[in-house]
Amino acid sequence: MVPVRGKTFGKLDAPDLVKIFNNTVKGLRGKTEVWCHTCWGNPSQQRIFADVQSYQPTLEALNQVDADALTFETRSSGTGDLKAIGEVIKDKKVVIGVIDHHTLQVERPDEIAALIREALKHIPPERLIISSDCGMGREGMGRRHASYKMVSMVLGTNMVRKELGLPQAECLAADQGYSITMTKA
Repeated sequence: MVPVRGKTFGKLDAPDLVKIFNNTVKGLRGKTEVWCHTCWGNPSQQRIFADVQSYQPTLEALNQVDADALTFETRSSGTGDLKAIGEVIKDKKVVIGVIDHHTLQVERPDEIAALIREALKHIPPERLIISSDCGMGREGMGRRHASYKMVSMVLGTNMVRKELGLPQAECLAADQGYSITMTKA
């Protein structure tokens, strides 16, 4: 969603968009988990906005959508909204992006772990899901970069899971015996 002030898309405003979303997914939550994806856009891996965007004007509307989980691009837009997200979104899972799909630079596992730790200050671990900011495959990122980014995401998440005493995810792609390996920086 874009700014809530005035009409967002022509004649539609935030309440209209919430109604459309809720009507579209009506009855699905009893059959599957419904996610609502937010996105700052990714035309040919280019940022649409020059300045860092904020989710804060849309949080109340997002809290009203009939979804189990809400996604937020926190890698590319930063951690500034995490406190507000944690304060407003109370009954949904919060999916944070820890991988930036705009760049080929591979995030280090310790950078990902730091972002997750910051999110955990505001969102309980049982409602926090780790993801990439958005899709990486359709806009020019090759498999090698995407694979390295996913391995780094798993390794960074495992760092925090270990600190919390939670089971770690197996990451065969990080094993030296496989073709994709991560080296320490």
